[in-house]
Amino acid sequence: MHNTLKQLHYPKALKLKRKPIQNQIPGKITYVGEETSEETVINVISYNEEKVVYHNNCSLEKVLDLVTHEKEFQHWINFIGVHDVKKLADLGNLLQIHPLVLEDIANTKQRPKLDEFEDYVFFALKMIFHNDAGLLIKNHFGIVFNKSYIISFQQSQDSIFNSIRDRIHNKVGRIRMRGTDYLFYALIDAVVDNYYNVTETIEEKTENLEDRILKDAHNASTSEIQLLKREILSVRKAIFPAKELIRKLQISKHELYDQSTKAYLADLYDHILQVTENVDIYREIVWGLMDMYMSSLSNKMNQVMKVLTIMSSIFIPLTFIAGVYGMNFEFMPELGYRPAYFIVWGVMLVMTLALIYFFKRKNWF
Repeated sequence: MHNTLKQLHYPKALKLKRKPIQNQIPGKITYVGEETSEETVINVISYNEEKVVYHNNCSLEKVLDLVTHEKEFQHWINFIGVHDVKKLADLGNLLQIHPLVLEDIANTKQRPKLDEFEDYVFFALKMIFHNDAGLLIKNHFGIVFNKSYIISFQQSQDSIFNSIRDRIHNKVGRIRMRGTDYLFYALIDAVVDNYYNVTETIEEKTENLEDRILKDAHNASTSEIQLLKREILSVRKAIFPAKELIRKLQISKHELYDQSTKAYLADLYDHILQVTENVDIYREIVWGLMDMYMSSLSNKMNQVMKVLTIMSSIFIPLTFIAGVYGMNFEFMPELGYRPAYFIVWGVMLVMTLALIYFFKRKNWF
């Protein structure tokens, strides 16, 4: 058996590529994603209705002390830098987070998912945004929350949650007066609201490309259409699973969700539903752009061929006449006739004008 396997050789183009996460022990934390040298940072915002306390760049011991002894606060623990699997594993051991959850957090290729445990809930989704160069960036984002604290796991620092930090700091809205389930909703809502910005950018790109193709197909290229198509498919791949998970949150019976928060989760589901519908619309438009592009090029080519055909149709009879009288026969009656040269030119001119008039009547040009 082993000898047979040794004789198998895959062609170079068919070499199997295996990700680092494959063939690993279940629950083993392995970072899957782009390599980075950024330092992992843990920031904690402890708040209640009367007070907010900020703890920046906390140690794991400090985090454990906060969630263990300061029960009068709700704690938002923001873990930035999931590439540090050692610190991630240590945090999981301190707060008793299941290894499979930590594995999903470290795997940036993990699709959106929802896991509900007895005393905490894990939710993973994708944070999507366009950078200053207009390129689509897709980061992995995970949330673990229970009654007293919530942990958000991010690949890198960003500005998506700045509005939530401002609401906590300035006591705007309901976050300071509600439990961690409401903060859990607010974080997901901020990510989903940012999906609107992404879809608006895609809409602008789609409409701009469509206008350029309609104006002149040579102003665009198939590569632009393919890149936009890939971008929309990437967004769709990230958003559509989240829609079903938010629906599960809405109908979940887990005791961590307060009944009053369910109404906000229903509103959140409406938002994600609208976003997914917009993505589908742009997807259909982009799929039609290629046909529009090819049709536009074909019409341009048809116009060129039409002009060439008309020119050929005009010159064919003239070429025939010129060919007849260009033959070197000695006894051609018209050759001895003094005004024959001018008559031939007149006939050729009349034929040309007659053909042009005929083509105009037919609206061929």
